[in-house]
Amino acid sequence: FSHKFGKKITYLNYLSDLREHLKYDQLNIPQEVIRHDENLRGKQKGRLPLVVKVPPPRPPLPTQQFGVSLQYIKDKNKGELIPPVMKETVSYLKRKGLQVEGLFRRSASIQTIKDVQKLYNQGKSVNFDDYHDIHIPAVILKTFLRELPQPLLTFECYDHILGITTVESSLRVSRCKQIIQGLPEHNYIVLKYLICFLHMVSQESIYNRMTASSLACVFGLNLIWPSKGTASLSALVPLNLFTELLIDFYTNIFNSRTVPGE
Repeated sequence: FSHKFGKKITYLNYLSDLREHLKYDQLNIPQEVIRHDENLRGKQKGRLPLVVKVPPPRPPLPTQQFGVSLQYIKDKNKGELIPPVMKETVSYLKRKGLQVEGLFRRSASIQTIKDVQKLYNQGKSVNFDDYHDIHIPAVILKTFLRELPQPLLTFECYDHILGITTVESSLRVSRCKQIIQGLPEHNYIVLKYLICFLHMVSQESIYNRMTASSLACVFGLNLIWPSKGTASLSALVPLNLFTELLIDFYTNIFNSRTVPGE
């Protein structure tokens, strides 16, 4: 599994350790497992407690694209502001995917996605024509965003974005613009690049069936999530609405801030 996922694993010695993490009494644990746990405890009595050795985290490769920060990718790519994996997937989809029905809604082979990620992380070239599946670069783009250590819209913006539904309808675009203006320069440039592309996709919705609303449902949680835990179901409405507004009103929202080098 990935380095990022590995950091989230908690190692436990006995079933009782689960009480700290789960509603232990509500678990339906097979009797064989309970007996095995009791045997382990019996053998351990009088001994020093088990020490579980957790392997040290692996440092990312210099060519790493997934699971590392935008700053890391920029530093390792001669100051390029748009991560290579994002630039290549967007460019490919612009050329060949704008009119594909259900773009970003379809899944792809998990193993193929892992293989492509590995190639990118190793700094090797990827030719999406070799895979004969337009949905692979689409899934790769979503995966890249989802595996960023901090969401593209940043943790700091999360609560502000949740408040978008409390804003009067006629003022929501202005509020979106205000929130976006507060992003760090690098995040702003990458977001602008992405939303510009998604706006293009939405303009072809008569063919691809992906309106701004449809794209927002797909990309909302790939652009923003809370710093702790996962977003609640009630949070999906404002998160998706905010994303939809960004896509629909791209020109209006991003027209007043120009960053050197973008």
